[in-house]
Amino acid sequence: MFKKIKIWCIGFLIVPLSCLILGLLFHYQGDWIDFLYVGIGLLLALIYMKINFNHLKRQPQYKTNHKISDKMLKHYQDAGMSDDEIDFFRETLHQAEIEVQALATNMQALPKLKAIDLNQETTRVSQAMFQAIVKEPKRLHLASDFLYRHLPSINELTRKFIEISHHEVKTADTYAVLDKSAEAIDALSQQIKQDYATFVADDLDDLDTEISVAKQQTTPDHKEEN
Repeated sequence: MFKKIKIWCIGFLIVPLSCLILGLLFHYQGDWIDFLYVGIGLLLALIYMKINFNHLKRQPQYKTNHKISDKMLKHYQDAGMSDDEIDFFRETLHQAEIEVQALATNMQALPKLKAIDLNQETTRVSQAMFQAIVKEPKRLHLASDFLYRHLPSINELTRKFIEISHHEVKTADTYAVLDKSAEAIDALSQQIKQDYATFVADDLDDLDTEISVAKQQTTPDHKEEN
């Protein structure tokens, strides 16, 4: 809503600004020239608003289609996020959620992929990574490799792996490509585990510190003398 109001305000400002600029460039002459300047200003304003409103229509509609709960809104606000940051975060996580769900489906499509998923816990780790990002939204930038590189890449690889596996006729080259694809999927699964480990590293350090403090508090400084 704010973006629409902003577009309207700028659009209305274009008219007098255009008249002023045209008047300064071509010198004020009065009479019918005034109407010409106003007409040009209105035309520029309409062009500006049409372009920007069309751009808004093409943007993801996650915010309007998925109402945020009061609990999550407070969670984001408590993290110090502005309204624009919340919008961007939710749109990003909406796309990530679609990717994570697609990965979960793909990893169960074929025995080979199921085996990789079982060994590397690809689905479980990607879901855990998603939840970790939701928990700490201000650290979104630390998950950029996972969100924009590794997750889309493994989804594309698994999709192609499934597609090629369903070919009725397979040659030696086909099996070679499938083997290489499986190796790449396995490697990306390991990378996603590393992404998760890196993202929650601070939490693990904090937990380790708390455990150390707890041990110190339960360990006597010296033994009582008999």
